[in-house]
Amino acid sequence: MKKWMIFIIVVGLSLVYGLMYKDKIVDETQHQTEHDTNHVDESVIKRPVYETSQYKLSELVKREVVLMGSQFIFVVEAPEKLALQIITKITENLLTLESKISSWKPGSDVFLLNQQAGKWIKVSQQTMSLLLLSKRAFEDTDGDFDVTIGSVWDLYPFRDQTRDLPDDTEIQQQLQFVGTDKIELNQSEMKVRIPRGMKINLGGIGKGYAAEFAISLLREMGIKNAAVSAGGDVYLMGKKSNGPWNISIENPRWKGQVIEQFSIADYAVATSGDNQRYIKHKGKRYSHIINPKTGKPANGTQSVTILTKDAALADVYATAVSVKGAIEGMRWVNNKENIEALIIDDNSSVTRSTGWETLTKGLQ
Repeated sequence: MKKWMIFIIVVGLSLVYGLMYKDKIVDETQHQTEHDTNHVDESVIKRPVYETSQYKLSELVKREVVLMGSQFIFVVEAPEKLALQIITKITENLLTLESKISSWKPGSDVFLLNQQAGKWIKVSQQTMSLLLLSKRAFEDTDGDFDVTIGSVWDLYPFRDQTRDLPDDTEIQQQLQFVGTDKIELNQSEMKVRIPRGMKINLGGIGKGYAAEFAISLLREMGIKNAAVSAGGDVYLMGKKSNGPWNISIENPRWKGQVIEQFSIADYAVATSGDNQRYIKHKGKRYSHIINPKTGKPANGTQSVTILTKDAALADVYATAVSVKGAIEGMRWVNNKENIEALIIDDNSSVTRSTGWETLTKGLQ
């Protein structure tokens, strides 16, 4: 599920402090050529950044790439040549991940699972890991995060708003195919089976998982300070040499109006909301986030922002809290450790979890 963008205020800070950005934008049609022509010296990448004497001093290097149908932004503090090599290598790895978990790419694990529902399908280690995480997330959120909502989601006119909304009978017919607990996993043989009629869509966890994967690769390659935005799911690693990473959360109803600004390090930030993906029917706005228990669009919140250590779980929790609603969702967050939330309800009131202020003011 797409997220409305959480802006990383690194461009402005870089200009203020005289740091240089190296930008390169690559779209999906251009990327294959780049992938073929840019050679990556892995022996160089695996050395710690601050011990590579053949490179000039570190700087902030930014690069934007289109992956998983969304804009990915990488900001790495390292010598320019090394940073670009590392980002290229990460992009290659994420393209491989996308080829396994995409629900719309023919030949992917998820595409085959949906196409051949009812049969055991051999999957990659990455797909198995993501499905295991999805099952844990389903249990952890009391079923409010569910990657099997696809058959119900497809009933709604999110892609074609000339269609009518589904009626209760249609929704109930498809709800029988919903339930992540119905997915069968055979880890020893790396096989998965889903019931006939079920449709898996990993969009609500895939980008956060990709951000977490990218950060783990950056750490392996010796990078200390970096920011990764995966379609709006952000992970901020370490601190820039001139100070912390800064985040702005935008008002979901007033473009350009900032609700909250703060600094943070070694945390993921994810926001789910209805300001970009929604439908309007008879003057009413319907969120693209579907409650897996009722089959109806989530209501009660305009946006939910989650802070936690794991980017994949930040993605999951933002969706789950949107489903739970402002009051129940905030109660759920406050009863869990290592999660904070900022919720804007459907009346535009802003509430923050009990530890939000302490966490976000810690790096000022």
